[in-house]
Amino acid sequence: MKLTINRSEVKGTVNAPPSKSYTHRAIAIAALSRKATVHNPLISEDTKATIRSAIAFGATVESKNDSLIITGFDGKLKIPDNVLDVANSGTTLRIMTAVSSLVDGATVLTGDASIRTRPNTPLLNALNDLGAIAFSTR
Repeated sequence: MKLTINRSEVKGTVNAPPSKSYTHRAIAIAALSRKATVHNPLISEDTKATIRSAIAFGATVESKNDSLIITGFDGKLKIPDNVLDVANSGTTLRIMTAVSSLVDGATVLTGDASIRTRPNTPLLNALNDLGAIAFSTR
């Protein structure tokens, strides 16, 4: 088979597919700020757990035109009224464990049976080394 390729220009716009990993991080960072918009988020059970946790710390999250408009708590977190249930999201657990170390009070995180068996000692040790009081009952 003989193939000839002619030089040409490609024009247009391509949107990257949404990323669960980037969505978690964008929600958390937006919640820590004053206000931000997360465009083209990947909404899943895991990222919904991150949204619920951000709201529990005092952020507001509005879904509009394939974006999340997040009014953050500007570094001034409120103590959550209830236990934060991260369901089966390891990323939510780890990010929100770190975020909870910024609260002037206690925060309790839990999840399903699987999440409660995952190792978190290195993160807890790092937070304790930085002056937080963080521990696991498992």
